[in-house]
Amino acid sequence: MPSKNRQAMSLAIVAGILLLIAGVSGLATWETIKDFVTTHVIDNTIVQIVFAILIFIASLGGIAVIIGGLLIGKNKVRTGKFVIALGAGIGLIGLIVSLVIALVEGSFTLSSFLSIGAIGVILSIIARAVAVK
Repeated sequence: MPSKNRQAMSLAIVAGILLLIAGVSGLATWETIKDFVTTHVIDNTIVQIVFAILIFIASLGGIAVIIGGLLIGKNKVRTGKFVIALGAGIGLIGLIVSLVIALVEGSFTLSSFLSIGAIGVILSIIARAVAVK
């Protein structure tokens, strides 16, 4: 395995653990987003179902990143990068939406943006970029 892929695997595993610890792509983030949308935008059965699905998928974000890293370690680079993209993508969406909500509500601080979860998302994106076929 190329050393870049070893680095990508290690980064993805650390990123996935950070995502799991912080819950950036987990239940808390999507519950916050759901609460904001249902309070300020729209609240109906379809919105509730969509958020139930998003909350389920988002809770797998860190696990998906770890699995993607392990796949890269097994020389399944393309599949591993795809799985990392799924996990990091959900995390990135959650991070961006949380940032926008914090800005709209006036509760944004730099320390909240540079959290363990944000670092996990950034590392997962770097891991995906480092991996080579």
